[in-house]
Amino acid sequence: MSSSFTVTRDQVITQALRKLGVIELGDTPDATTLTNAAFDLNLLVKHLNSGGLKLWKTSELIVPYQAGVTSYALGTATGITFYDVLNPHVPVTDKPLKVIQAWYRNTSVTPNIDTPVMLLSKQEYNVLGSKFSTGTSNSIFYDPRSTKGYLYVYLTPDTTTATNMEIHLVAQMPIQDPLTGEAAVDFPDEWYNCLVWNLADQLAVEYGVPMNLRQEIQQRALLYRQELEAFDVEQTSTFFQPDYRGAMSSGYSR
Repeated sequence: MSSSFTVTRDQVITQALRKLGVIELGDTPDATTLTNAAFDLNLLVKHLNSGGLKLWKTSELIVPYQAGVTSYALGTATGITFYDVLNPHVPVTDKPLKVIQAWYRNTSVTPNIDTPVMLLSKQEYNVLGSKFSTGTSNSIFYDPRSTKGYLYVYLTPDTTTATNMEIHLVAQMPIQDPLTGEAAVDFPDEWYNCLVWNLADQLAVEYGVPMNLRQEIQQRALLYRQELEAFDVEQTSTFFQPDYRGAMSSGYSR
């Protein structure tokens, strides 16, 4: 008995092509077909980043404060050096897709003390007062761009904050690209079937699959994706309450 079944990029491609009837059972695709399908698979993986919160790609990141610095570029070698809490000695180079929680940690005391930080929208950050006032940050705004994300902190950290504290983010990170045929896909095993059928759906028009078969493939692809996105969610309850910050800034009160 085992639960460690994994698939490689080329195995996903081969199964998808069989669903389409492009290759026969037992055959393997030629190099040109593999290259073409690998490109479509990478496009699909990029698109799947946008569909719901992928729990296995949610990471706790550590961003060191810098005294007097209000914004921090996250992602690629030209950004600030930041780390995953599970691998604190290897810098992260990927751009976080979205930030869903934040707090700052006071590392000057034992045990360390965590204090929640408020997540702001772009509009809320824009209407703040002096963004360069220094002190201990209590709010952040994250602005994801094409190659980097920009983290804005408010207040701008002073020397004491930069020396004794660090900001922690819970962020959704991008799914890794399978760049070689033998590379394992960066998905948990419950996603393998969904990947195969969604790749088949993506390739169906290109290979001239008959409409009736194309519709069945499309329906299966959609069903498996909806099931996975419904499964891949937090298990705890969510609570909603009114946000009075906008009303208070406009002169209204409860």
